[in-house]
Amino acid sequence: MSINYHHQLELLNDILENQLDEKYGSHDEFHQLQSTIQSLWQNPEIPEDFKQTLSAIEHYATQHDQEGQRATLPSSELLQWIQEIDQVGNQTIDPNINT
Repeated sequence: MSINYHHQLELLNDILENQLDEKYGSHDEFHQLQSTIQSLWQNPEIPEDFKQTLSAIEHYATQHDQEGQRATLPSSELLQWIQEIDQVGNQTIDPNINT
């Protein structure tokens, strides 16, 4: 079962908020971030300026997971990404689009 665009954004937000609160990210969380972002890349309605944020989050997830830096998370970047995801999620995009 695929999840729609808004659910994908909510999932990204939830994972990042959890990592911000816990100051820790698990292997499964980093893998889920990567998987969700790869799915979002397939959506043609993703705003161009948001693609930079997705790239940054994907790089962060890959780097921290590969290097095992699961306890050294950049809180200011996480907070910024959470805010950007909230803004994009509030924009008008057809919520029924599945990716």
